[in-house]
This record gives sequence, structure tokens and C-alpha cells, in this order.
Amino acid sequence: MRPLEDLRGLFIHQMKDRYDAETQQLEVYHQLKDKVHSITLRRVIETCENSAQKHLEFLDQLFAQIGENQVGDICECSLGLIKEMNKVIDRATNENVSDMAILSTIKQLHSNDVVGYQIISSYAHQVHDDAIMDILDVMLRNEQDLDLLLDETITSLIDKEIEELSVV
Repeated sequence: MRPLEDLRGLFIHQMKDRYDAETQQLEVYHQLKDKVHSITLRRVIETCENSAQKHLEFLDQLFAQIGENQVGDICECSLGLIKEMNKVIDRATNENVSDMAILSTIKQLHSNDVVGYQIISSYAHQVHDDAIMDILDVMLRNEQDLDLLLDETITSLIDKEIEELSVV
């Protein structure tokens, strides 16, 4: 691992972190589609999966533009969230609880992505050109849009659980 001597080094480190996070998310989305019960959540996961794939493609472009490779350290934050989600899913005895655990983790992963891309954009303003900024802005807006979709889906699943409890 290279020492982080300047903002460019930190910028590259953060981009590699996002790359690994997006790669982990893409892998977990493939696995989650078979575990979810809600059709709405399945669609959200497909949307997130498509987004992660696009972000990996954008990041590939950015790495090519700056002459760096994508390989870096493992994003421990994403790894930890995914491990915790799997523990909760294994303990859940109710489909809604399981789906909510999945959705909650996806929300946390995307919140981390939003912050990560905001930070990368801040560094990019200092160390790179407008073409890189334009790509990062698209990625950040996409993450923010996904964040809103996730909020709406969380509310929907909570309402569903409350409705089912009131019927019993």
C-alpha cells in the first residue's frame, strides 16, 4: 500500500474504496434477489444493481483518465455492513423483518456511497479537471436519487408491517 502523501493520493485511495464498495454491493445484490420476499424490494435491488454496474463503469473511465488501476484495499465499511445484514437475516423469523434488514443495509451502503462520492468530488475540485468532475457529479446525483428511492421503500415496508400487525 502506497503512502498517502497528498490530496491526489487520498483522492485515488477514496476512489479505490468506492470501487471495492460498488463491487461488494454488486455481488451482494446478485445474492439478495433470491432472499427477498417483497416484489417492490426486488425491483429496488435491481435498480441498485444496475446503478452499481454503471458506477463501476464510470470508475473504470476515471481510473483510465488518471492513469491508475482500480485495485486497492477492501472497503471494510461495506464488508461489515453486509456481514451484519447476513446475521440479522439468519435470525429473522418474519419475511417483513428479513426484507427490512436487507433494505436497511442497502440504505446504509448507499449513504456511505453518497458521502464517499461527495468527498471524492471535493478532492477532485482541487486535483483534477472538469471532465472528471462531470462524471463524479452524475454518480453523486444517481446515489442521491437512489437514496430517496430507498427512503420511500423503507416507509412502504414499515407501513406494510404496521398494517399486518393491526389486522392480527
